[in-house]
Amino acid sequence: MVPESRAGIEKMSGLPAERAVTGNVEWFDLYDFLREVVFWGVVRPALQAREQDAGLLSRCAEFTETLLLNSTESVSAAVYFQLVEPLYGGEELLTAAVPLMRPETLRITLGELDPDRLSAQTRAELADFLP
Repeated sequence: MVPESRAGIEKMSGLPAERAVTGNVEWFDLYDFLREVVFWGVVRPALQAREQDAGLLSRCAEFTETLLLNSTESVSAAVYFQLVEPLYGGEELLTAAVPLMRPETLRITLGELDPDRLSAQTRAELADFLP
């Protein structure tokens, strides 16, 4: 558990975070957890912050990469749908996230991205990453 996820875990589980992550995890659903706690509770606010926390964003990128590379397809698919795909919903999220991505996350993200659908400003900001 990282400190930034405490409130989301407690809200989702209805338990103190320490009990929620060490005890009975009947409350846990991977898709809900990744969407509500990780993306909406930690990643998105961190990407949108005026003063970004480089350490937190690095941990988020590493977490995403590690789970994308998980050999269990349902885990890697959940990470794609709940942590990567939502970045396509706003160019500001994409431009903040792409430079931080680890190799596999970047490969997948750029593979799904149509640069022709991006604004000129976003294309310019991501020029070093686009084919």
